[in-house]
Amino acid sequence: MIDYTGSNYAVWETTPLKIDEFKKLLPTEQLEYLCLMAHLAPSSHNTQPWRFEIKPDQLEIVINIIKEFILPASDVNGRQTVISVGCALANLKTAANYLGYKIETTLLNNDKQIFKPTDDNSGLIPLLKIKIELDAPNENLAEVYQAIFNRKVTRAEYLESSEIPPNLLDEIDALNNDQIKIHLVSDRLRRLTISEFQGQADNFVINSKKFSRELGEWLLPNDSASFVGMPGIGFGLGDDEAKRLHDGLIGEIPLNPADGLKFSTGGKIGIEKSPTICFLTATDDNVENWIAAGEIVEKIFLKLTAHGIVFTMHAGITEVSLINKLFSMSFLGTSRRILSLFRMGYIKRNEDAQRPHSPRWPLEKVIIDN
Repeated sequence: MIDYTGSNYAVWETTPLKIDEFKKLLPTEQLEYLCLMAHLAPSSHNTQPWRFEIKPDQLEIVINIIKEFILPASDVNGRQTVISVGCALANLKTAANYLGYKIETTLLNNDKQIFKPTDDNSGLIPLLKIKIELDAPNENLAEVYQAIFNRKVTRAEYLESSEIPPNLLDEIDALNNDQIKIHLVSDRLRRLTISEFQGQADNFVINSKKFSRELGEWLLPNDSASFVGMPGIGFGLGDDEAKRLHDGLIGEIPLNPADGLKFSTGGKIGIEKSPTICFLTATDDNVENWIAAGEIVEKIFLKLTAHGIVFTMHAGITEVSLINKLFSMSFLGTSRRILSLFRMGYIKRNEDAQRPHSPRWPLEKVIIDN
């Protein structure tokens, strides 16, 4: 059996600091801890595209995007990368507010063009400056603060008949704002429609050499020692199956048709059998809304985690441009851009809940030396 407690999973063993413990830290240590909270956020393909610059004298953190991890096939505009940073920002805000600090955020780059992948993928893009200021601790955030350490994507079958509590759906719906709209879908007929679009998107990914090779580069064998990427166990794949699918997608061996079919239909079936689907759309497809969408997504994930509810991102509809447009026009009757889509529910098989978190770089690898 593969050991998922190696160095590429060690960051998840961090013990959450209590308010009084955090207050005793030096400014540099406090900022490092808040960066760690951000680092535990989800990211597209688990690229962890953020790099943190700490300025203890100013009590500031600058979040940069590392251009190398803007994926050229599935993230042609850098949208999903920026959304990932929005998720990291939500974690940082949650932890800071709980521990007795408020933050002020400044957007450093709002030109969409600079986030597009290029042949020269070296260097960093400064995205956000975060100013930390002393405030009263918000102990009402204790459960979602703890959820930062427990949150993980669980790509598995959910109990279709176990509905999400209405009061929790109301809390999620309350995160709507003027720019970002949250759509919650629980009726079976509409879920079936969404699942058809997801099936088309995943089928496109598997049959596109560019998409499938990129997916294979990030969908890894279960025994991988990589600090980034998605080991197959996260998709419920056994050791041999994960290795075979990885090798098939990157072209090392012919892709087993059964493996490709299982992967391309898994998302469709998952959406069909989940009690609630959630997706976010934006009035304007701009950098500010990408960050805002990421914040909302992670806030929802933390709420769900705190209530023992699991969730799975489904990137196909958001990443395949044609499917995204068709879905918006035919399902929503709008041109609003879909920025994120995921399903939620209660886990059906207990063993699926025991899967490991995704790997992570150690904190020192994502902090820039001054």
